[in-house]
Amino acid sequence: MSKQATLKINSSLERKMLLLGQTTEDVAKDKLISIAQTAVTASPVDTGAYVTSHSFKTDTTSRGRGKSSANKPRGQNPEVKRREGFDNLMYDISTLDLKTLKKVTLRNDSPHAQDVEYKHGYAVYTIVRNLHG
Repeated sequence: MSKQATLKINSSLERKMLLLGQTTEDVAKDKLISIAQTAVTASPVDTGAYVTSHSFKTDTTSRGRGKSSANKPRGQNPEVKRREGFDNLMYDISTLDLKTLKKVTLRNDSPHAQDVEYKHGYAVYTIVRNLHG
């Protein structure tokens, strides 16, 4: 079962941001980048499968990245794998139409996502929700 956290874009946000001289797209992109940074920083790294399985999706019925740690070498360089995970999320952000977007979900479809979150107590998605709403 995947783990996910959803960001909803308030329709009145565009009017407020225009008053501040920012576009809704800029605010949404900045928020998504911040969420991505939090998710990869809070993610544990052993094989790298979990941290590289985060993805942003606009449709929660479609699956995101879901890499298995089976048969992968353990003890991978955490910074290298976190950078790979962050780059994946930045690619996802670059493909989103932030002008019309109403909702985007950060999800992790690795087979062991539930174990990382609850059994091993990393609470990555709990941290994301607490920091970013």
